[in-house]
Amino acid sequence: MSHFKHIWKLALLSFIIAGITGFIYRYGMLYPLPDWLHFANIRHAHSHLMFFNWVCPPIMVWMTMQLVSKSDVSKVRRFNWCLYTMLFLGFLSYPFFLLYGYRSVHIGPAFLPLAAIISGLVMITWYWFAWLYYRERKNAENTLPLTLFDSALLALIISSLGAWGVSVFQFTNIDSPLIAAAMTHFFLAVFTEGFTVTGLLGIMWCFSDPGKLSVKSGWLWIPILFGSMMIFPFSLAQSLVSPAMLITGTIGFILISVSLLIHLFHFIKSGGFSGFLWKTVITLIAVKILFQIAAIFPADIWPGEHGLRVLYLHVLLLGILSVIFIEVYLPGIGHFAKIFFTFTTLMVIATLVMISGYWPPSFTPGNIYIWVMLASILPVLPSLRLFQLSFRIHEK
Repeated sequence: MSHFKHIWKLALLSFIIAGITGFIYRYGMLYPLPDWLHFANIRHAHSHLMFFNWVCPPIMVWMTMQLVSKSDVSKVRRFNWCLYTMLFLGFLSYPFFLLYGYRSVHIGPAFLPLAAIISGLVMITWYWFAWLYYRERKNAENTLPLTLFDSALLALIISSLGAWGVSVFQFTNIDSPLIAAAMTHFFLAVFTEGFTVTGLLGIMWCFSDPGKLSVKSGWLWIPILFGSMMIFPFSLAQSLVSPAMLITGTIGFILISVSLLIHLFHFIKSGGFSGFLWKTVITLIAVKILFQIAAIFPADIWPGEHGLRVLYLHVLLLGILSVIFIEVYLPGIGHFAKIFFTFTTLMVIATLVMISGYWPPSFTPGNIYIWVMLASILPVLPSLRLFQLSFRIHEK
């Protein structure tokens, strides 16, 4: 892991910046912000930095470590160049999203959507990584983690088609809010479920024994990959969703839930995920499954509602993904800081539950949005300590 040590440090720095940005967003809901800061732009800056720099590079580092030995300096250097470029572009996109969002900016005589252009360059680095990965993967032995990583990378490439589609659609004369929204949420669904979830499961299987599997390995990735491409209707406004689209999304949620239940069963049965952090991850995976199962029953729950969508993304990206990262990238050190970090993520999730629209008002504390704002900054505090510790572990 030491040969990718600076990738992890930069990714963790991105998380800290994104966390501070999230706090500014919550602060702005209660108190005035400078005129040059707009809610939509703050949200875009926060989410894109999380996707580009916090989600992708750490998963890709783990994928690379299954293929490349640290003694093979030339191969390590090729992957590092790709990941450094990815991180640089992610950082570069941040100020443009924060200041302008997707609006075009005057650059001399030109009028360019700089944030969108840089986002496109980030996706090109995904293809660069996929090419490097494929070159090494051809000669590698098949393992369950690598199979899951193969699926995750395929999902990442597929998700990018939705993002490119949105860009192309802007230059057409077609006036269809459904098509534009569908392509956006296709990208988000395949990125979060297909790439992120499968990539995290691949990391977790590196700590479990695949030899004890009682099902074929295809059950662990095929339903998630195909299901991720089917669930985007649940992120759209209900008025835009046809009965056929609803059926498609429901089948997608069922496929993902079945596969995740199999993963969860084997993780619990293996007994290899002890300790507070891993138990938190296992519990939040179970919560994620319950959320998706509840959405497919006529219980008046629509995952695309803003409150529920924000809650779900924080369960996945702040709860599951971030806790896994600090556990696997900082092994054996910073125990108190990691426990504190995990508690703060749970506090953020708890406050988001209260403003999701499905929490009983009688159980909601007064001034709830102040509590939401204060909770949003808490994960940054232990993250600063973990960032400091990341230097120590790699000096050993």
